[in-house]
Amino acid sequence: MHFKSAPIPRASGHVFLGGIVHPDLWLWDSWTLSEPSGDLHLYCLALNRRTADGTPITPPERNDFAFHVRHFVSSDHGNSWRDDGPVITPGQVADGADARNVWSGSVLALDDGRVAFGFTGVRDRAADQRFLQTICVATGPDAYQVDTIPQTAISCPLRDYDAIVEKGFYLGPRGSLGSDLGEDGGPIMAWRDPFLFSDSSGGLHAIWSAKVSPIRPAIAHARLKRDGKNIVLDELSAPIELPDADLMTQAEVPKLYRDPKSGDFLLVVSACDRRYEGQPDSELTHYHRLYRSADVLGPWQAIAPDTSKLPGLDGLFGGSVIEFELSHGSFKILGPYTENAGPEKQLQFAKPREVYLATDFASEPVKIG
Repeated sequence: MHFKSAPIPRASGHVFLGGIVHPDLWLWDSWTLSEPSGDLHLYCLALNRRTADGTPITPPERNDFAFHVRHFVSSDHGNSWRDDGPVITPGQVADGADARNVWSGSVLALDDGRVAFGFTGVRDRAADQRFLQTICVATGPDAYQVDTIPQTAISCPLRDYDAIVEKGFYLGPRGSLGSDLGEDGGPIMAWRDPFLFSDSSGGLHAIWSAKVSPIRPAIAHARLKRDGKNIVLDELSAPIELPDADLMTQAEVPKLYRDPKSGDFLLVVSACDRRYEGQPDSELTHYHRLYRSADVLGPWQAIAPDTSKLPGLDGLFGGSVIEFELSHGSFKILGPYTENAGPEKQLQFAKPREVYLATDFASEPVKIG
Protein backbone atom coordinates (compact mmCIF):
# COMPACT_ATOMS: atom_id res chain seq x y z
CA MET A 1 0.00 0.00 0.00
CA HIS A 2 1.22 3.50 -0.84
CA PHE A 3 0.15 5.36 2.28
CA LYS A 4 1.12 5.83 5.89
CA SER A 5 -1.07 5.06 8.87
CA ALA A 6 -1.65 6.91 12.11
CA PRO A 7 -3.34 5.74 15.31
CA ILE A 8 -7.12 6.06 15.46
CA PRO A 9 -8.21 7.07 18.96
CA ARG A 10 -11.19 5.25 20.40
CA ALA A 11 -14.34 7.08 21.44
CA SER A 12 -13.43 9.26 24.37
CA GLY A 13 -16.91 10.42 25.34
CA HIS A 14 -15.35 13.86 25.84
CA VAL A 15 -17.82 16.72 25.47
CA PHE A 16 -16.75 19.75 23.42
CA LEU A 17 -18.50 23.07 24.00
CA GLY A 18 -19.07 25.80 21.39
CA GLY A 19 -17.36 23.92 18.58
CA ILE A 20 -14.92 21.01 18.43
CA VAL A 21 -11.23 21.59 19.08
CA HIS A 22 -9.98 18.04 19.34
CA PRO A 23 -6.64 17.62 21.12
CA ASP A 24 -5.65 14.52 19.14
CA LEU A 25 -7.25 14.90 15.70
CA TRP A 26 -7.36 17.10 12.65
CA LEU A 27 -11.00 17.35 11.51
CA TRP A 28 -12.49 18.55 8.22
CA ASP A 29 -15.58 18.30 5.98
CA SER A 30 -18.94 17.51 7.56
CA TRP A 31 -22.23 15.74 7.10
CA THR A 32 -25.07 15.30 9.56
CA LEU A 33 -28.16 13.31 10.49
CA SER A 34 -30.99 14.55 12.73
CA GLU A 35 -33.05 11.99 14.63
CA PRO A 36 -36.64 12.33 15.90
CA SER A 37 -35.23 11.98 19.44
CA GLY A 38 -33.52 15.33 18.97
CA ASP A 39 -30.02 13.88 18.73
CA LEU A 40 -27.87 15.42 16.01
CA HIS A 41 -25.13 13.26 14.51
CA LEU A 42 -22.04 14.85 12.98
CA TYR A 43 -19.64 12.91 10.77
CA CYS A 44 -16.35 14.25 9.44
CA LEU A 45 -12.97 13.23 8.13
CA ALA A 46 -10.34 12.80 10.81
CA LEU A 47 -6.62 12.13 11.13
CA ASN A 48 -4.41 11.85 14.18
CA ARG A 49 -2.18 14.86 14.73
CA ARG A 50 0.75 12.48 15.39
CA THR A 51 2.11 9.20 14.13
CA ALA A 52 2.46 6.19 16.44
CA ASP A 53 5.96 7.30 17.46
CA GLY A 54 4.76 10.83 18.30
CA THR A 55 5.99 12.58 15.15
CA PRO A 56 3.68 15.54 14.36
CA ILE A 57 1.54 15.32 11.22
CA THR A 58 1.03 18.76 9.70
CA PRO A 59 -2.10 19.66 7.69
CA PRO A 60 -0.20 19.79 4.34
CA GLU A 61 0.92 16.19 4.99
CA ARG A 62 -2.65 14.88 5.33
CA ASN A 63 -2.85 13.07 2.01
CA ASP A 64 0.16 10.95 2.88
CA PHE A 65 -1.98 9.19 5.50
CA ALA A 66 -5.13 7.10 5.74
CA PHE A 67 -8.11 8.98 7.20
CA HIS A 68 -11.14 7.74 9.10
CA VAL A 69 -14.70 8.99 9.46
CA ARG A 70 -15.30 10.38 12.97
CA HIS A 71 -18.68 10.50 14.69
CA PHE A 72 -19.88 13.12 17.20
CA VAL A 73 -23.30 13.41 18.82
CA SER A 74 -25.14 16.48 20.14
CA SER A 75 -28.33 16.59 22.19
CA ASP A 76 -28.57 20.40 22.27
CA HIS A 77 -28.72 21.48 18.60
CA GLY A 78 -24.97 21.54 18.08
CA ASN A 79 -24.00 23.65 21.10
CA SER A 80 -22.02 20.74 22.54
CA TRP A 81 -20.66 17.53 21.04
CA ARG A 82 -19.69 14.12 22.44
CA ASP A 83 -16.87 12.21 20.73
CA ASP A 84 -18.32 8.83 19.73
CA GLY A 85 -15.23 7.58 17.90
CA PRO A 86 -14.55 6.18 14.41
CA VAL A 87 -17.37 4.80 12.28
CA ILE A 88 -15.69 4.06 8.91
CA THR A 89 -12.06 3.17 8.19
CA PRO A 90 -10.29 2.35 4.88
CA GLY A 91 -9.79 -1.11 3.44
CA GLN A 92 -13.26 -2.54 4.01
CA VAL A 93 -14.70 -2.82 0.48
CA ALA A 94 -13.97 -6.26 -0.95
CA ASP A 95 -12.80 -5.15 -4.41
CA GLY A 96 -10.39 -2.52 -3.05
CA ALA A 97 -12.51 0.53 -3.86
CA ASP A 98 -11.38 2.09 -0.54
CA ALA A 99 -8.05 0.32 -0.14
CA ARG A 100 -6.06 3.53 0.11
CA ASN A 101 -8.43 5.89 1.90
CA VAL A 102 -11.93 7.04 2.75
CA TRP A 103 -13.18 10.55 2.00
CA SER A 104 -16.37 12.46 2.64
CA GLY A 105 -19.94 11.29 2.28
CA SER A 106 -23.34 11.42 3.97
CA VAL A 107 -25.77 9.50 6.15
CA LEU A 108 -29.46 8.81 5.42
CA ALA A 109 -32.15 7.17 7.56
CA LEU A 110 -33.94 4.54 5.46
CA ASP A 111 -37.65 3.74 5.59
CA ASP A 112 -37.03 0.30 7.19
CA GLY A 113 -35.19 1.77 10.17
CA ARG A 114 -31.71 1.06 8.85
CA VAL A 115 -29.20 3.79 8.00
CA ALA A 116 -27.20 4.25 4.78
CA PHE A 117 -23.64 5.55 4.98
CA GLY A 118 -22.37 7.08 1.74
CA PHE A 119 -18.63 7.64 1.46
CA THR A 120 -15.85 8.16 -1.03
CA GLY A 121 -13.41 5.31 -1.42
CA VAL A 122 -9.93 5.92 -2.81
CA ARG A 123 -8.22 3.08 -4.64
CA ASP A 124 -4.60 2.17 -3.94
CA ARG A 125 -2.73 2.65 -7.19
CA ALA A 126 0.77 3.94 -7.95
CA ALA A 127 2.49 6.26 -5.48
CA ASP A 128 1.84 9.19 -7.82
CA GLN A 129 -1.84 8.29 -8.37
CA ARG A 130 -3.27 8.81 -4.89
CA PHE A 131 -6.64 10.26 -5.87
CA LEU A 132 -8.61 7.65 -7.83
CA GLN A 133 -12.01 8.05 -6.16
CA THR A 134 -15.02 5.75 -6.04
CA ILE A 135 -18.60 6.18 -4.77
CA CYS A 136 -19.53 3.70 -2.03
CA VAL A 137 -22.58 3.06 0.17
CA ALA A 138 -22.61 0.94 3.32
CA THR A 139 -25.51 0.33 5.70
CA GLY A 140 -25.99 -0.14 9.42
CA PRO A 141 -28.68 -0.77 12.01
CA ASP A 142 -28.46 2.78 13.37
CA ALA A 143 -26.48 6.02 13.16
CA TYR A 144 -23.69 4.63 15.34
CA GLN A 145 -22.39 1.66 13.39
CA VAL A 146 -21.94 0.04 9.99
CA ASP A 147 -22.61 -3.69 9.66
CA THR A 148 -22.87 -4.15 5.87
CA ILE A 149 -19.92 -3.05 3.75
CA PRO A 150 -20.49 -3.30 -0.02
CA GLN A 151 -18.54 -5.80 -2.08
CA THR A 152 -17.86 -3.08 -4.63
CA ALA A 153 -18.34 0.64 -5.25
CA ILE A 154 -21.65 1.75 -6.76
CA SER A 155 -19.60 3.81 -9.23
CA CYS A 156 -15.89 3.56 -10.07
CA PRO A 157 -14.13 5.60 -12.81
CA LEU A 158 -11.66 2.77 -13.40
CA ARG A 159 -14.36 0.12 -13.85
CA ASP A 160 -17.11 2.31 -15.32
CA TYR A 161 -14.97 4.69 -17.39
CA ASP A 162 -16.89 4.40 -20.67
CA ALA A 163 -20.34 4.69 -19.07
CA ILE A 164 -19.32 7.79 -17.10
CA VAL A 165 -17.74 9.56 -20.08
CA GLU A 166 -20.66 8.68 -22.36
CA LYS A 167 -22.98 10.53 -19.98
CA GLY A 168 -20.96 13.72 -20.54
CA PHE A 169 -18.66 13.74 -17.50
CA TYR A 170 -14.95 14.43 -17.79
CA LEU A 171 -12.35 11.91 -16.64
CA GLY A 172 -8.65 12.14 -17.42
CA PRO A 173 -6.82 9.52 -19.50
CA ARG A 174 -7.39 5.97 -18.22
CA GLY A 175 -3.73 5.35 -17.48
CA SER A 176 -3.39 8.44 -15.28
CA LEU A 177 -6.67 8.29 -13.36
CA GLY A 178 -6.14 9.72 -9.90
CA SER A 179 -2.85 11.40 -10.79
CA ASP A 180 -1.26 13.63 -8.16
CA LEU A 181 -0.52 16.08 -10.98
CA GLY A 182 -4.19 16.63 -11.72
CA GLU A 183 -6.10 16.14 -14.96
CA ASP A 184 -4.88 17.72 -18.20
CA GLY A 185 -3.39 20.63 -16.27
CA GLY A 186 -6.35 21.09 -13.92
CA PRO A 187 -6.84 19.97 -10.30
CA ILE A 188 -7.20 16.33 -9.27
CA MET A 189 -10.10 14.23 -10.51
CA ALA A 190 -13.55 14.77 -9.00
CA TRP A 191 -15.78 11.75 -8.41
CA ARG A 192 -16.41 12.09 -4.69
CA ASP A 193 -18.52 13.21 -1.72
CA PRO A 194 -21.81 11.31 -2.26
CA PHE A 195 -24.84 12.93 -0.63
CA LEU A 196 -27.73 10.47 -0.21
CA PHE A 197 -31.37 11.53 -0.17
CA SER A 198 -34.84 10.11 -0.76
CA ASP A 199 -37.70 11.53 -2.80
CA SER A 200 -41.35 11.87 -1.80
CA SER A 201 -42.07 8.36 -3.07
CA GLY A 202 -39.27 6.80 -1.05
CA GLY A 203 -36.92 6.43 -4.03
CA LEU A 204 -33.21 6.64 -3.23
CA HIS A 205 -30.84 9.08 -4.92
CA ALA A 206 -27.32 10.42 -4.62
CA ILE A 207 -25.48 13.50 -5.85
CA TRP A 208 -21.72 13.96 -5.79
CA SER A 209 -18.87 16.18 -6.97
CA ALA A 210 -17.83 15.72 -10.60
CA LYS A 211 -16.40 17.55 -13.64
CA VAL A 212 -17.29 18.23 -17.27
CA SER A 213 -13.81 19.51 -18.20
CA PRO A 214 -10.42 19.60 -16.46
CA ILE A 215 -11.34 22.89 -14.75
CA ARG A 216 -15.15 23.00 -14.91
CA PRO A 217 -17.07 21.39 -12.05
CA ALA A 218 -20.47 19.74 -12.21
CA ILE A 219 -22.72 17.69 -9.97
CA ALA A 220 -23.43 14.02 -10.66
CA HIS A 221 -26.83 12.51 -9.89
CA ALA A 222 -27.82 8.85 -9.74
CA ARG A 223 -30.89 6.87 -8.90
CA LEU A 224 -30.15 4.06 -6.45
CA LYS A 225 -32.00 0.90 -5.48
CA ARG A 226 -32.02 -1.61 -2.64
CA ASP A 227 -30.51 -5.07 -3.05
CA GLY A 228 -31.12 -6.74 0.29
CA LYS A 229 -29.03 -4.84 2.84
CA ASN A 230 -26.96 -3.37 0.00
CA ILE A 231 -27.63 -0.24 -2.03
CA VAL A 232 -26.56 -0.22 -5.67
CA LEU A 233 -26.65 2.17 -8.61
CA ASP A 234 -29.75 2.03 -10.81
CA GLU A 235 -29.14 4.86 -13.31
CA LEU A 236 -26.59 7.65 -13.72
CA SER A 237 -28.00 10.96 -15.00
CA ALA A 238 -26.33 13.50 -17.29
CA PRO A 239 -24.19 16.15 -15.52
CA ILE A 240 -25.94 18.87 -13.54
CA GLU A 241 -24.27 22.18 -14.36
CA LEU A 242 -24.18 25.21 -12.08
CA PRO A 243 -24.93 28.68 -13.50
CA ASP A 244 -21.62 30.21 -12.37
CA ALA A 245 -19.37 27.18 -12.79
CA ASP A 246 -16.81 29.38 -14.54
CA LEU A 247 -16.06 31.01 -11.15
CA MET A 248 -14.82 27.76 -9.61
CA THR A 249 -12.97 24.59 -10.55
CA GLN A 250 -14.21 22.34 -7.76
CA ALA A 251 -17.74 22.04 -6.30
CA GLU A 252 -17.17 19.76 -3.34
CA VAL A 253 -19.19 18.05 -0.57
CA PRO A 254 -22.57 18.99 -2.12
CA LYS A 255 -25.62 18.97 0.17
CA LEU A 256 -29.25 19.03 -0.91
CA TYR A 257 -32.16 20.32 1.19
CA ARG A 258 -35.84 20.87 0.45
CA ASP A 259 -37.82 23.90 1.53
CA PRO A 260 -40.99 22.44 3.10
CA LYS A 261 -42.99 25.57 2.23
CA SER A 262 -42.19 26.05 -1.47
CA GLY A 263 -41.05 22.53 -2.26
CA ASP A 264 -37.94 23.95 -3.94
CA PHE A 265 -34.54 22.38 -3.50
CA LEU A 266 -31.51 24.16 -2.10
CA LEU A 267 -28.03 23.00 -3.09
CA VAL A 268 -25.01 23.96 -0.98
CA VAL A 269 -21.52 23.35 -2.36
CA SER A 270 -18.06 24.12 -1.05
CA ALA A 271 -16.35 25.82 -3.98
CA CYS A 272 -12.66 26.31 -4.69
CA ASP A 273 -10.93 27.94 -7.66
CA ARG A 274 -7.72 25.89 -7.73
CA ARG A 275 -6.68 25.82 -11.38
CA TYR A 276 -3.76 23.41 -11.10
CA GLU A 277 -2.16 21.15 -8.52
CA GLY A 278 0.70 22.87 -6.77
CA GLN A 279 -0.95 26.29 -7.01
CA PRO A 280 -0.09 28.29 -3.86
CA ASP A 281 -2.88 28.32 -1.28
CA SER A 282 -2.49 32.08 -1.03
CA GLU A 283 -3.98 32.36 -4.54
CA LEU A 284 -7.08 30.28 -3.74
CA THR A 285 -10.53 31.23 -2.54
CA HIS A 286 -12.92 28.93 -0.68
CA TYR A 287 -16.63 29.75 -0.45
CA HIS A 288 -19.92 28.10 0.34
CA ARG A 289 -22.25 28.64 -2.60
CA LEU A 290 -26.02 28.26 -2.55
CA TYR A 291 -28.45 27.52 -5.38
CA ARG A 292 -32.20 27.02 -5.78
CA SER A 293 -34.24 24.87 -8.18
CA ALA A 294 -37.69 23.34 -8.50
CA ASP A 295 -36.06 20.12 -9.74
CA VAL A 296 -32.98 18.26 -8.56
CA LEU A 297 -31.78 17.97 -12.16
CA GLY A 298 -32.09 21.75 -12.63
CA PRO A 299 -31.90 24.28 -14.01
CA TRP A 300 -30.32 25.79 -10.91
CA GLN A 301 -30.13 29.50 -10.13
CA ALA A 302 -27.88 31.38 -7.73
CA ILE A 303 -29.53 32.27 -4.44
CA ALA A 304 -29.23 36.02 -5.16
CA PRO A 305 -29.41 37.89 -8.47
CA ASP A 306 -25.69 38.64 -8.63
CA THR A 307 -24.05 35.86 -6.64
CA SER A 308 -24.31 32.35 -5.24
CA LYS A 309 -21.66 33.09 -2.62
CA LEU A 310 -22.65 33.05 1.03
CA PRO A 311 -20.74 35.85 2.78
CA GLY A 312 -19.91 35.76 6.47
CA LEU A 313 -18.59 32.19 6.40
CA ASP A 314 -14.96 33.03 5.68
CA GLY A 315 -12.55 30.32 6.73
CA LEU A 316 -15.21 27.60 6.74
CA PHE A 317 -15.46 24.81 4.17
CA GLY A 318 -17.47 21.60 3.90
CA GLY A 319 -20.38 22.93 5.96
CA SER A 320 -23.75 21.32 6.70
CA VAL A 321 -27.16 22.84 7.33
CA ILE A 322 -28.36 21.59 10.74
CA GLU A 323 -31.55 23.60 11.22
CA PHE A 324 -33.80 24.65 8.38
CA GLU A 325 -36.35 27.45 8.83
CA LEU A 326 -36.69 29.02 5.40
CA SER A 327 -40.23 30.11 6.21
CA HIS A 328 -38.53 32.40 8.73
CA GLY A 329 -35.75 33.28 6.29
CA SER A 330 -32.89 31.53 8.07
CA PHE A 331 -30.93 28.34 8.51
CA LYS A 332 -28.11 27.25 10.78
CA ILE A 333 -24.87 25.95 9.29
CA LEU A 334 -22.09 23.95 10.93
CA GLY A 335 -18.66 23.66 9.37
CA PRO A 336 -14.93 23.21 9.97
CA TYR A 337 -12.22 25.77 9.36
CA THR A 338 -9.80 25.28 6.47
CA GLU A 339 -6.09 25.05 7.14
CA ASN A 340 -5.80 28.66 5.95
CA ALA A 341 -7.72 29.85 9.04
CA GLY A 342 -4.54 29.89 11.14
CA PRO A 343 -2.97 27.49 13.65
CA GLU A 344 -5.56 27.99 16.39
CA LYS A 345 -8.59 27.27 14.19
CA GLN A 346 -7.43 25.11 11.29
CA LEU A 347 -9.12 21.75 10.77
CA GLN A 348 -11.39 22.17 13.79
CA PHE A 349 -15.12 22.91 14.02
CA ALA A 350 -16.57 26.35 14.62
CA LYS A 351 -19.76 26.70 16.63
CA PRO A 352 -22.91 26.72 14.44
CA ARG A 353 -23.66 29.97 12.61
CA GLU A 354 -27.01 31.44 11.66
CA VAL A 355 -27.56 32.39 8.02
CA TYR A 356 -30.39 34.87 7.34
CA LEU A 357 -31.97 35.15 3.91
CA ALA A 358 -34.32 37.79 2.62
CA THR A 359 -37.91 36.57 2.35
CA ASP A 360 -37.70 36.55 -1.44
CA PHE A 361 -34.12 35.37 -1.68
CA ALA A 362 -34.31 34.90 -5.43
CA SER A 363 -34.45 38.65 -5.89
CA GLU A 364 -33.14 40.18 -2.65
CA PRO A 365 -29.61 40.28 -1.27
CA VAL A 366 -28.49 37.50 1.05
CA LYS A 367 -28.09 38.59 4.66
CA ILE A 368 -25.84 36.88 7.14
CA GLY A 369 -26.10 37.22 10.91
